Amino acid sequence: MIDKERITSHIKDLDLKKTVYKVIDKALGVLKNHDYRCTDFLNPYELKNSIAALNSIDDIKYSVCGGYDESERKVIYIYPYYLFEEELECPIGALTIEGNFKFKEVSHKDYLGSILGLGIKREKIGDILIHTNFCQVVVKNDIEDYIILNMNKVARNNISVKEISLSDIKKVDIKYKEISFTVSSSRIDSIVSSIYNISRQEANKIISSNRVYIDYEPINNVSKKVDTNSLISVRGKGRCIISNIGDVNKKGRLRIKAKIIL
Repeated sequence: MIDKERITSHIKDLDLKKTVYKVIDKALGVLKNHDYRCTDFLNPYELKNSIAALNSIDDIKYSVCGGYDESERKVIYIYPYYLFEEELECPIGALTIEGNFKFKEVSHKDYLGSILGLGIKREKIGDILIHTNFCQVVVKNDIEDYIILNMNKVARNNISVKEISLSDIKKVDIKYKEISFTVSSSRIDSIVSSIYNISRQEANKIISSNRVYIDYEPINNVSKKVDTNSLISVRGKGRCIISNIGDVNKKGRLRIKAKIIL
């Protein structure tokens, strides 16, 4: 008997625990029915913890897919140990959204909002790759046709949606704004305060209200230390990568380099 509570006993984040429970339930279904099952899309933090849970379960195998090599959000499809990945149907697909966006810049939030406005849950959507005149979206197979038939506008712009092959996905070159600053320590409150040019008090308030994530992990401890290459997300303000934590200057402050994702 698989003990879900034992497998997830180290997880304190209740939302994460619920997500991993769902993944374990998929594995239990595979063991019971000898079929194959697919999770919803998971962010890297959820994915890491879900894989750790699956590694403790015997007689299953799993594969991870996000549509392209550098995808951020991925699904896990779980299957009996005696099957091979090549025998299984890929559980995700891709769509391209085209329209006349010449007079209004359309953002990630606009595309995502239009899709969610159809009543689709966020976990059914993978990466959204925005190009100059079109957008590509990775989705679960079972909602492709629904989006094609029902989505006709993004930010008041008329659009068309069609299915494309996963091999036609074009990676996006992410644009950054590089900044440098000094902080008294590598604590998350100091770094958030400096990056977003807000007071330490306001940074503490944002962190305490569960609006800050480090590598997709929710953080509410204002004294949490940040490492080089950490991805910091602040809900409502954006994301950045800490590209370097350098040495201490003559005033005893740490030199930090970061890349704000535009």
